[in-house]
Order: sequence, then structure tokens, then C-alpha cells
Amino acid sequence: MNKYKYIIFDLDDTLLDFQDSEKKALKKIITLYKLPYNSQTIACYKRINDSLWYQLEEGLISREKVLKTRFSLFLKEFHIDESGEKVEAVYREYLNQGHTTIIHAYELLSNLSKQGYKLYIGTNGVGHTQRKRLKDSKLQRYFDHLFISEEIGYEKPNPLFFQHIFNTLNTNCNEEFLMIGDRLSSDIKGALNVGIDCVWFNPMKNSPKSFEPKSTYTISNLMQIVELLEK
Repeated sequence: MNKYKYIIFDLDDTLLDFQDSEKKALKKIITLYKLPYNSQTIACYKRINDSLWYQLEEGLISREKVLKTRFSLFLKEFHIDESGEKVEAVYREYLNQGHTTIIHAYELLSNLSKQGYKLYIGTNGVGHTQRKRLKDSKLQRYFDHLFISEEIGYEKPNPLFFQHIFNTLNTNCNEEFLMIGDRLSSDIKGALNVGIDCVWFNPMKNSPKSFEPKSTYTISNLMQIVELLEK
């Protein structure tokens, strides 16, 4: 399977533990506004946030709207009238501090780098946040380029996100690319939209729903990437 030359990694919950970073940052926001820190409060935020990100991935709203309204909508559920933009700025400062890595991330990237693969980040998110977390995690040195949706102007799964990568690398050899990510709706769907093979990182071993895109490969441990590439 050494036909692959370029490997694109999603960042959050593929290489960096976004769930951990989000949990810590969200706890500080909830505590700041004296809300009960429990599963119901967290579920309320996640319902609003996930809905907005889904609309963004479908091209129905802008990233700016997601970031400016998710916290105002969340706090409104608790009868608190607050600027979403203001809360987002505070939340972002907390989020920027999170850079816990997924198990085997260093080992995998070191292995692939030594084998001569060209490694890239392809992530939806805010440029400053993603770059800071990558730098602080010491993962940045493994990547030849970082492709971040805020800086590109398009989010995965929009084909234009990937077309930007092709243009930057000056290649249209789709068969030489492999996309690795944890989200079927953005990473996997996006890769399939432009005809490149993809790996669904599925550590929880969830079963995809019938309407969700089917990845080329599925793994539950990052080091299985090495096994795939050696076949």
C-alpha cells in the first residue's frame, strides 16, 4: 500500500485530544457563569454546538456565526443574556492551553516521517488556536504544511478545502493521498468528495449509521496506520 505519498491528518480527536481540552475549557465557562456543572449542562452545550458545526459542514452557515452565537444560545437556555463573542474569546483562551495528545500520536508520526511520507494537517478550526496547540504539543515538527479552514476559507467536507491542498502541493494525483480523521461527516465525506482514500479513526469502535459515508479503511488504534501502509 505504499502507493500513498501524501498523508493528511485531521487534528482534533485524531492527534490531539480535543475532548479533554474542550471539557476543561467548558468547565471554566460553566463555573464562571455559576451554572451547575453536570451532565445536563454539558449536554445542552454540546447539542447547540454540534448542531451549529453540522450546519457549517453542510455549508448552511458561516464559521463566524458558529463562533459568535454558540455561547449566547447556550447561556440563553439558562436565562443569561450575554454576548456570544465575548464568551467565545474567554473560552478560546482556555482552549488554546489544551494540547494533550492521542495515544501513539508521537510514535506514529515519527515512524511515518522516517519512512519518507509527506505529512500534512487538514483541520477545521481557528488558525491561532490550532497552530498554538500543535506547537505546544511538539507535533508541529512532523508536518510539511498546516491546512486550516479559517485560513483557507473553506471547511471540510467542501471539495474546495481539498482542492486548495492539491493546488498548494501542485499535484492532482488523488491516488497518492490518504486522509485520516475521526469525523465521518467532514474528514471521510470530504475525502470521498474528491476521490481520495480515507481512514476513519474510530477508537470507540462505533458502528456507522446507514446514511453516513463509508471510509476506505477503519482503525481503532493509530499504530494500525503503519500496518495498513505495510500491506
